[in-house]
Amino acid sequence: MIEVKNVTKRFGEGEFALTALGDVSLSIPEGSFYTLLGPSGCGKTTLLRLIAGFELPTDGEILLDGENIGYLAPHKRPVNTVFQSYALFPHMSVERNVGFGLEMLKRPKAEIDNTIAEMLELVQLGEFAARRVDQLSGGQQQRVALARALAPRPKVLLLDEPLSALDLKLRKGMQSELKRLQHETGITFVFVTHDQGEALAMSDHIAIMSAGALRQVGTPEEIYTAPTSRFVADFIGDTNIVNAELLAFEGDKAKIRFNDGSPLLVNAADTTLNPGPVHLALRPETIRVVDEADDTALLKGEVIDSTYFGAGSQMLVRLDDGVEVHAQVVVPRPMGSRVGLECDTDMLHILED
Repeated sequence: MIEVKNVTKRFGEGEFALTALGDVSLSIPEGSFYTLLGPSGCGKTTLLRLIAGFELPTDGEILLDGENIGYLAPHKRPVNTVFQSYALFPHMSVERNVGFGLEMLKRPKAEIDNTIAEMLELVQLGEFAARRVDQLSGGQQQRVALARALAPRPKVLLLDEPLSALDLKLRKGMQSELKRLQHETGITFVFVTHDQGEALAMSDHIAIMSAGALRQVGTPEEIYTAPTSRFVADFIGDTNIVNAELLAFEGDKAKIRFNDGSPLLVNAADTTLNPGPVHLALRPETIRVVDEADDTALLKGEVIDSTYFGAGSQMLVRLDDGVEVHAQVVVPRPMGSRVGLECDTDMLHILED
């Protein structure tokens, strides 16, 4: 549906120019829930504004259905945006807010009335049609903003951190609502957030950004279980970064060794790395704690802390090389005890620094 080809966006000129996006390329499939994820200042909102038409690219192209829209005015693009602030008209009723865009497009009154009813049914606000929006809760106002944006039936709906103003419980509920709306309408959603949990829960595809560049693109499962860089591994969920020695490559696998242990084969996104020290990602929930003398132990260390969190405990182990590793366990080992750590080698990934 959307192709971003070698897009660069700079603000200012000369030595004072700021590069917000640098040669970014990505493809957004039709009918998908696609999330741009990253910390503040990474360029995700700039990219969204370029797709919307609120900014123009310095270089590169933005294609929608194969047509270059990079220099079209916002109102000439089959795209609508839901902003963080919702931008509703407080003096208008819910139904008038939803129909406002259709009135500006000079659609027939019968079509407007039918579309308003359909959209309010879609967002489950039919009984609030005559109510003023300033009499609604935050979650209800967000649904009105969604209904208004969906009413013209855009090809793409852009969502700029629309859940950030909601409390935690309401935000969780709205995650399910957004996913339901996307599924029922079939419209391509492009969602901007800095919240990793939101991205993992809602998305078909995630593009992780940092410092104006793409760091990794994939499904939520791919991003979580197979991060390619230390930045992505650190940014998505809880992870441990452990040290090892890269010995050689065998096909698409890397032969590594922890300390003086036996060589083993693990995953590697980059098979051009030189032998030597490397870092690997190890998720706490994939670790199994065993006795230090167990033959399956890949790493060894001392238990230095344990935190109870209800369904189990998170145990902190200081490895023999000084690195501290978190492991999720049902029953923690005593403080000061020596333990071994094991996991499936398929869950180990060499990271690009």
